[in-house]
Amino acid sequence: KALDYFIRSVELGSPEACTRIAEYYHEGNGVAVNTEKVALFDRIGALRGCTIARHNIGSSEYGLGNHEIAIRHWKISAEAGYQNSLNALKEIYNASDKGPGKEFISKGEMDTVYRS
Repeated sequence: KALDYFIRSVELGSPEACTRIAEYYHEGNGVAVNTEKVALFDRIGALRGCTIARHNIGSSEYGLGNHEIAIRHWKISAEAGYQNSLNALKEIYNASDKGPGKEFISKGEMDTVYRS
């Protein structure tokens, strides 16, 4: 029943409802796990300005090895104030070795993100 209300909220333009529906499909909460629907609802949420959806896309892309795309999404989300995205960027930037994605984050970009 809750999913029906979230779907209605998406139809009315709620970016946060998109993220909630993506969570339902990611966790299989009352529905079958469906990664395509997770990606779809996170994309819609991100396009509507949801920082959590943007962060989720970054996490997914990073896991797939698309580090540059992931970092781009995390930068947008962090600049909008989402702490988890800032933490993800800090973890990559502050890694002692040349970890995956580190080449896509400069000191200037981190300063910009911190000031946001």
